[in-house]
Amino acid sequence: MVAGTVVGLSSISTTAAAPTEVDRCASLTEPGEYVLTADLDAEGDCLTLGPGVTLDGNGHAISGDGSGIGLSFDLGRDESAAVRDLRITNFGAGTSVGSPGGEIALEAVSVTDSSVGIRGGPKGRIAVRDSVVSDNGVGVGPGEGTRLSITESTLSGNSDAAVSTDLGHVTELRRSTVRENGAGVATGEGTFVDNTVADNDGFGLRLIGLVAPTDLGSATVVGNDIRNNAGPGIEFASSGGDVRGNAIVGNRTGILLSGVADGFGDSVPEYAFTGNDIAGNDEFGVRNASEQTAVASCNYWGDPTGPAAEETPAEAPKGDEVDGGVEFVPWSVEPVRGGDPVCFGGQAIGDFESQPTDPDGDGRYEDVDGDGDVDADDVEAMFANRDDELVRSHPDAFDFNGDGDVDALDVRALFNEVLDR
Repeated sequence: MVAGTVVGLSSISTTAAAPTEVDRCASLTEPGEYVLTADLDAEGDCLTLGPGVTLDGNGHAISGDGSGIGLSFDLGRDESAAVRDLRITNFGAGTSVGSPGGEIALEAVSVTDSSVGIRGGPKGRIAVRDSVVSDNGVGVGPGEGTRLSITESTLSGNSDAAVSTDLGHVTELRRSTVRENGAGVATGEGTFVDNTVADNDGFGLRLIGLVAPTDLGSATVVGNDIRNNAGPGIEFASSGGDVRGNAIVGNRTGILLSGVADGFGDSVPEYAFTGNDIAGNDEFGVRNASEQTAVASCNYWGDPTGPAAEETPAEAPKGDEVDGGVEFVPWSVEPVRGGDPVCFGGQAIGDFESQPTDPDGDGRYEDVDGDGDVDADDVEAMFANRDDELVRSHPDAFDFNGDGDVDALDVRALFNEVLDR
């Protein structure tokens, strides 16, 4: 039963109608504002929302018996409905959009202990903000071609994937936490910015691509903390990707290019991994099993000597292992997340064979010739090569007197430092 109040309107009235009060499971089909006035218990389905409906849960909960749908949306193409401040628990599907093309918005909504937390129809739009999707089987299961947006939300404790996919959809994930699920986020392509994706039993992010005749899809992954996942931190099955400024640490493999579809129609995936900390991953920092070469320059691999690979110039590199077609020179010789990479790993000044090193860890590379010692030879090397491109490209690393420039005064400062040793 839906209880409401009829409000008279006149040509001069500016008072909006009060929300219609809801105190039991019902179908809310008339457009307008509704407010829940009590917790609801349901056997089977509970609430159905039609187009143009906004439901304020008012902090209340709807609880099921493990079957049915807690909150279903009966929307046509390009129709929408919205829900805020509601708790949904113990249904077959916490929320569900059955028809294609509809748009739903969930804000400050908690969906827990259901077989599927949020289930979407094909080619719809689902926006989730400031919400919790936890302890379900599947957290979010969009339909094919769905556009899914998750912002400032938590997806945790879901026994399957936090976000699952079949034939591919597009995900935008921002400032959210995906932690301790059976697996993280699987999607066709998407944008992932400033998230924590950690401690999942499988992959962190899995990009399967869209596999369209002219477009495999692409992903942008920026500023995330992707760590301690039992599978790959990021797996590219078919989608290409731009991965920048992330901490990809402690996973089974940091980044996996599984090569499921190296090309489809007129499209081939492209990969660029730049300015990431890729360190402490169990098997590989990057493993490329695809036919495409990945450009992975200016990453920090856990050690200044660079990644463990046959192509690494250092004799005994101590960083994460790299396998397959990966172009990783130059690498950063310092951690880079949150700062500018000191990107000359694998490169030497002038005619020297080894990259400069920083023996005392002060951020200044006094071992200019890279022989492991700081002595008069380094002073001579600095004097002769103070205009070298590597030096000019990284002035902070060779600004020994701290005046902001690299010049003859830095040669004198290095000379004085050698004398004091």
